[in-house]
Amino acid sequence: MSAHVPTFEEFVRPLLATAGAPDYETTPLSRLTAGDFAVLAWLDDLGVDLPADVEAELVARWDTATPRDVYEMVFSTTPGAACS
Repeated sequence: MSAHVPTFEEFVRPLLATAGAPDYETTPLSRLTAGDFAVLAWLDDLGVDLPADVEAELVARWDTATPRDVYEMVFSTTPGAACS
């Protein structure tokens, strides 16, 4: 991953549904319109090797974690990534 930290909007863009997009700040991963498979593929496509404890937390919080939570997890644990 490059040193570029995307904005939150850039980060969630692959999850955008064609209509009736949920509030990505508050909607849990399990309730996103894209569906679980698409969300898992999106997470895989991020290309970030998250520490095992972060991955475990993400799985444990699947019904409560939001894309905003994932954004904060990814960019607070990625070496060299600075949130702006």
